[in-house]
Amino acid sequence: MANVYNEQSTFDWRRYGHWVTTAQKARLVAFLIWQMRDPDRMKQLEQDAGYPGGDTGLAISEGFARESAVALELIIKAVIAKRLELRRASPTERVPATHDIPNLWKEAKLPDLGPADRYRLLLVKSTLLWSGRYATPRTVKAWAEENAKFQTFVPPPLPGKTVNFWQPPNFGWSDFDRLYQIANDQLLLLRG
Repeated sequence: MANVYNEQSTFDWRRYGHWVTTAQKARLVAFLIWQMRDPDRMKQLEQDAGYPGGDTGLAISEGFARESAVALELIIKAVIAKRLELRRASPTERVPATHDIPNLWKEAKLPDLGPADRYRLLLVKSTLLWSGRYATPRTVKAWAEENAKFQTFVPPPLPGKTVNFWQPPNFGWSDFDRLYQIANDQLLLLRG
């Protein structure tokens, strides 16, 4: 039987090197997009691209969110892949095929995070699942469940107050890269 497709030999889904190199490329692109937030740098590029107008800052922010989310998912999956390799996991055990970043973070056995960073992980999950790609979530139920998870981070109003002014944590380059480096540092430790 010549030329039979063999997944294990053609592409090993557990191989951490694939995950980490792809994560590094996505991180680089996230950085480049982040650097393009300067409106003066964008003017000529808008013209060159034939951009019809609109808020280029928003377009750049959305592009950064997508690329940083992909990079974070991939570096976390690299940690999981390396852990599978080190414990000589069975060939059936794979890096999970999910975008659930908070659960992947736990599965990778990365350090516990404070509320602001846990919120950021939920934001990354939302970006990967739908908000970075589509105008709406898949279902009303999924939207309600996501909003309920985000609401757990909003502190209750102070006694005697009827309105709670809460600002969600930022998610810029420094926030993303700090989370990325937590996973990357763990990967470096595992590699010895």
